[in-house]
Amino acid sequence: MKHAVLIGEFELTIDDKNRLLIPAEVRRTLDPQRDGEAFILVIGVNKRPWLYPENYYQQLVSAAEQSITPEEDSLAFDLMHFAMASRLEWDKQGRVLIPDKTLRRTGIGKEVTLVGVRNHLELWNRDDWEAHHEALMERMSEISLRAKQSQRVEPGK
Repeated sequence: MKHAVLIGEFELTIDDKNRLLIPAEVRRTLDPQRDGEAFILVIGVNKRPWLYPENYYQQLVSAAEQSITPEEDSLAFDLMHFAMASRLEWDKQGRVLIPDKTLRRTGIGKEVTLVGVRNHLELWNRDDWEAHHEALMERMSEISLRAKQSQRVEPGK
């Protein structure tokens, strides 16, 4: 599954109309044929707004198994995830409109940091991101070791 790799951190401001400028550096990473011409906004597991390139998001959703009688947890996840999702097209200036309900539900203010997280972007309050980043840096060695261990493949698999 080929997709854009989203990286970097960008200090931005959400304007009075709830528009967020997607930096040109990020937009240049996206190929409209491969990635689509919009983002799908969902509330991530860390309760932050996540923005996936539209086509990549569609591939992720299509790869998930479907059932006419889903288990309770699967149904609850789908209700949370898809009901709160939004399609965000960027305008000629590269701005997307963040739904007011998403900002309310996630507590996102006007001063934000947009963070690239490999296959999606995350939107953080600037102060929250700085505090989280500091905590990550303090645990860098531990996090790196655990990530490396989780990527090891057992023999025969």
